[in-house]
Amino acid sequence: MFKKYRFFRLPKYTAWLYPRRIWYGETHKVYLTFDDGPHPSITPWLLDFLKKNHVKATFFWLGSQVEKHPELYERALNEGHVVGNHGYNHINGRTMSFENFKKNFELSYKIINSKLFRPPYGILTRKQEKYVAKQSKIVMWSWMSYDFDLSLPIEKILELAQKQIKSKDILVFHENEKTKERLKSVLPDVIQVVRGKGYDFDVIKP
Repeated sequence: MFKKYRFFRLPKYTAWLYPRRIWYGETHKVYLTFDDGPHPSITPWLLDFLKKNHVKATFFWLGSQVEKHPELYERALNEGHVVGNHGYNHINGRTMSFENFKKNFELSYKIINSKLFRPPYGILTRKQEKYVAKQSKIVMWSWMSYDFDLSLPIEKILELAQKQIKSKDILVFHENEKTKERLKSVLPDVIQVVRGKGYDFDVIKP
């Protein structure tokens, strides 16, 4: 059974505790963001879906994955999406020395030409945060889909989306092995939820 105590919607005090980070966007807009890609199975479908539905998104991709699939990186940019950094490898910042964190960040920075960064797991030490903030915007989120949790029914994700998504929200979804089929079920309904509330989609500006 999925964990009922986890936060789908960000507690307001979190943004106050970490003012260097971006947690919300502009009024009357909602921001679709996708972590961990590009993925050879789900990303082509996702780009097709977004194009068909006239939605632009912000992707936080791993440098190691972009190296493997540069054509998907180029396609996303050519179709008007924004691609930010998610590190070269998906590693919790607290498990790395500062020097290793810098190497992981800088290697991805060379591959993905972006001034946006989202830390894996949303975790940065204060020293890492200060370093990144000098050269990139640190983008977090206000609503987490938990699409990667296979114990969480898709119906529950949609129920919470309907109840909780608001103006200014930055939504997080994922492109990986756990989500590659679930995204196809959940994303179309989330698009309808957001548009049904009268919000427009936008990308996060570098």
